[in-house]
Amino acid sequence: MTNIATSNKDSPVQVIDPVCGMTVEPDETNFVSLHQGRRYWFCAETCRRVFEENPKKYLKPKASNKKGWFGRYLERMAKVNEKEFGCSGPGCH
Repeated sequence: MTNIATSNKDSPVQVIDPVCGMTVEPDETNFVSLHQGRRYWFCAETCRRVFEENPKKYLKPKASNKKGWFGRYLERMAKVNEKEFGCSGPGCH
């Protein structure tokens, strides 16, 4: 289910639209693009068109961002605290 693209020979059961990240079933969509010998399937014509305008933008490996905005905020706060108080943090206890 995490395949973004496959070769021309096989159609996977499900793939991920490289533009919006939606799950797409290749047998149920007509929105396909061929780029450097690989097929990419899309949920809508808009996603296909945007991909074809700049495929490199959507084929870059994306950093896993499972932390969400709050996790990123906490990381920044931890770095600021470490800079201010050292590795042990503030001496409040």
